[in-house]
Amino acid sequence: MMKLIKNIIITLFLSILISVEYLDVVELNDGTVIKGTIMETKPNEYIKIKSGDNIFVYQMNQINLIKKEEIKGYKYQDPNSSRYFFAPSATPIGKENSYIRTTWLFIPSYGWGFSGNISAEIGMSVFPGGGIQDQLKIFSFKYSSTDIDKKWQSSYGMLYLGQIEGGVGFIFSSFTSGDDDKNFSISPGLGYFRNENEFNFAENLTLVLSFKNRVSNSLSLITENWILLNSDQTVVISNSGFRFFSRRLSVDFSWPFFMSSEGSGIGFPLFTFSYKI
Repeated sequence: MMKLIKNIIITLFLSILISVEYLDVVELNDGTVIKGTIMETKPNEYIKIKSGDNIFVYQMNQINLIKKEEIKGYKYQDPNSSRYFFAPSATPIGKENSYIRTTWLFIPSYGWGFSGNISAEIGMSVFPGGGIQDQLKIFSFKYSSTDIDKKWQSSYGMLYLGQIEGGVGFIFSSFTSGDDDKNFSISPGLGYFRNENEFNFAENLTLVLSFKNRVSNSLSLITENWILLNSDQTVVISNSGFRFFSRRLSVDFSWPFFMSSEGSGIGFPLFTFSYKI
């Protein structure tokens, strides 16, 4: 089983990294060049090509050459740009956009955008051997504002993880500067514990500093650093890694480590698969 999962992961990585996309190029007898996607071809009669929002039909006797041309530059945006690994960015999911996600293969979830600014995500773990009542339930909500001075964008939201009776959560705001390919986020928040109708909030804020840099068409470097402030000691959880992605699929891999005045340690590696619907 583990060998099969390993082979699937390797295949996904390779398919994303080596994927190449092309444009259809039609050169007419008068020298005009049209680039787009050929939608229909009738041998020896005509072709139909879509270029931008326009659709053109040309007879074969009008055409000098038809060829393929590799698309230069970035061919698509990061389909998972609304978050880093766990930490949110201020980037919205977008109206009517949705995605399915699974973390460690055992925590699937579904996220969707109600509007251009409002989004939510729900999920439940599927750990073997546990009933529905024993599984972790996940819910998050985020509101993203418009750009501030065309440099910063802000968002506000919450995350809950636990059972129906109780669990833990995080209320946050995020301030993001940059674009989908390279950005930096500052996310102050407050953790809380819930026991049925009782809520106990942390005495001190948690600060999350996140950064993403796209280095190729299908690869971004990501780091998010959780700084847990308290009166006794400050704990830093640094989680850094990679995001491999195509037009709709993204695969995250990161390895967190912990630092405090009492020592340091290495956490369990994170694998997340997301698919934009």
